[in-house]
Amino acid sequence: MTVQPIPSTTGYPAHATELERREFPVREYIGAMATELAQMARWDGDEVLGQLLDSAAARAGEVRPSQASDVAQEEPSRRRPA
Repeated sequence: MTVQPIPSTTGYPAHATELERREFPVREYIGAMATELAQMARWDGDEVLGQLLDSAAARAGEVRPSQASDVAQEEPSRRRPA
C-alpha cells in the first residue's frame, strides 16, 4: 500500500469556503490531538516524541496560510535529474 502525500498543508480542500473552514475546525482538532499524543508519549517515557508532538500542536495553532502561494513556498523544492 502506497501512501500518497496530501497536496494541501492547510488541512482543507482547495475548494473549501471560509464558512466550511469555520464549521470544521480541522487545525484545532489536530492541535488538540497532538497535545494528547504528546502527553501519552511522555507517559510512555519518550520525551523527544513528546516535544515533536508539542511542536505539531503549536504549528496547528498558528495562523493558516491564506493563499495557495503561501503554502507553495513551504513545500521543499524538487531536484532536477542529473
